[in-house]
Amino acid sequence: MLNVLSRSQLTNYRILLGSAAVASIAMGVWMPLMVLFIQDFGFSREIFVFAVASQVAAYSLTALFAGHFSDRFGRKPFMIGANLATAGIVVAYTFITSMSQLYTLQILLGIVNAMGATPESAFWGDVTEKKTRGRAVGGRDAFLGLVAAAAMVIAAKLTGAVNLDPVFYVVAGFFVLSAIVLLFIREQR
Repeated sequence: MLNVLSRSQLTNYRILLGSAAVASIAMGVWMPLMVLFIQDFGFSREIFVFAVASQVAAYSLTALFAGHFSDRFGRKPFMIGANLATAGIVVAYTFITSMSQLYTLQILLGIVNAMGATPESAFWGDVTEKKTRGRAVGGRDAFLGLVAAAAMVIAAKLTGAVNLDPVFYVVAGFFVLSAIVLLFIREQR
């Protein structure tokens, strides 16, 4: 599957997979804890669902532009910027005091996720060969899903043992690390 890639494609594939694995750990830990954090804060499930729907809508609208601009300016800056911005947003969750702040952060998260995920999807196409792309992407998704699942198990163990705010800071650190890993990609445009 990967033996048909050029040396630079294989290197970029491995770097991108490493960065995505670090981000999967962060998301795997953060997502279940964020739900608990929102519940502990006193927001209803309905409010949380509307906030997530706002995030998805913002993602969808931004994805249209993210793909276009990543073709024009390169994928790497968008992926790095999105990881760094996500780290900031994760930290900002610890300062929420109102429902409007929750909605604002969810919308920002949707925008930032699209600015990173859309170029990342395109970059996966750039670093894989057409005839084995489906197998390569399937293998990537399986690996990243297992990494995220393992992180969720760790998150489950953390729920009663620690205060959630410090965990959010650690998660933000993982997003920064994911961005640092992306610095090693050599993008050919």
